[in-house]
Amino acid sequence: MKKDTLKYIIFLVLGLYSTQSFACDCDCDGDCSFSSVSTGGLVALVKVIEYSEFLEFEDDGKLKKMPLAMKVEVIKKYKGEDTRKTIQIWGDNGMLCRPYTDNFKIGNHYLIAPNKIWNDSENGKKGDYDFFACEVGFLDVDLKKKMVYGAYAKNINEISFSKIETILSK
Repeated sequence: MKKDTLKYIIFLVLGLYSTQSFACDCDCDGDCSFSSVSTGGLVALVKVIEYSEFLEFEDDGKLKKMPLAMKVEVIKKYKGEDTRKTIQIWGDNGMLCRPYTDNFKIGNHYLIAPNKIWNDSENGKKGDYDFFACEVGFLDVDLKKKMVYGAYAKNINEISFSKIETILSK
């Protein structure tokens, strides 16, 4: 019994240690709120329409899929040169310092200021987008309440949709 407990403890310690080696250690110098991050590139109101590109893995003998990317419909563009009505945004695979795609719910709206992907890789395609987990590149939008939630600016975690539209339209 002691031998099994010792094996379990060693396995647990090694598992925690190896997980930490891949963890994203964010250091944000200065203001990394949405108002600061959204000064260049694409800024848009989007609706998540589907998950795409999946990582397949086995868990308890069952094949499972984790979404690595999502397709979003651009409802309104505020800034940027991209003219597509649908864009793809890539998330984290467990080692990339990006938010996980399944944190974004299908059918929900978000205000986004993503980073453009400049080269093809297994973690994104040229012309697609991603978010950096250490910055606030997206905010939750509740169109029924006409409110936006998340770190818009320092000490502003909730703002009316009409106020943010006025700011972004300048």
